[in-house]
Amino acid sequence: MILICRLLVAMLCLSSTALGQGSSSIQTGYVAVTPVEGFGEGLTVLGRLENQADGVSFHGTVWSGAGVITTSLIVSSDSLSGLDTGIALVNPNDFAATITLTLRRENGQIVATRIITLERRRQISRFISEIFNGQGGLVLTGLLTISSTLPLGISGLLFQGQAFSAVPNTGPVGTPALLLPQFATGGGWSTNVVIANAALITQVVRVDFFSSNGTIIKRLNSVTVPAAGVAVVTAGK
Repeated sequence: MILICRLLVAMLCLSSTALGQGSSSIQTGYVAVTPVEGFGEGLTVLGRLENQADGVSFHGTVWSGAGVITTSLIVSSDSLSGLDTGIALVNPNDFAATITLTLRRENGQIVATRIITLERRRQISRFISEIFNGQGGLVLTGLLTISSTLPLGISGLLFQGQAFSAVPNTGPVGTPALLLPQFATGGGWSTNVVIANAALITQVVRVDFFSSNGTIIKRLNSVTVPAAGVAVVTAGK
């Protein structure tokens, strides 16, 4: 699970350092938000990621979503321009999921297919160039189709150098949407988890931060989200 860091160290390097220890190590994982009071209707969760590098601040947003069996994302990769797409997959289920990833070029031609197993309550985040390594340098803009035997949380980030932006997928938006597939903190990275409540009643949720191997590293038992309001939780605090 620990790889040589390239464009986004936060998506590839899993540190054993817990949140909030103040180390320069980078902790990544996923966030689960569970309704405690209220039915969860009208709740939406997003993660605001920030990276401070060489005195410059880069920002991006990761949206939560309902678990999906099949979805697709537009992806790009070009090592000469520093362009690559990072994908985070979360299996929140109690059983292992078998996942098929199929990469196609702009003309629909299949570049390669990979089948991986993601164990229960685990997360994995990789660059497209690493998932499909050995594909002649992988210079393309195309479509990545993801199919799973169990519902997954999925998010994508497109990087060019240190700059990054979210990649939407074609899966449905959940109601409620309470699984955030990626956060990063430490080593110049920070993440704010924003919980919006469109309902006209106050709701209370539990927020769990998990490492990529499914271990709970931080739990907030009672986060109050006002009616038609917003609550913000900062990873690492």
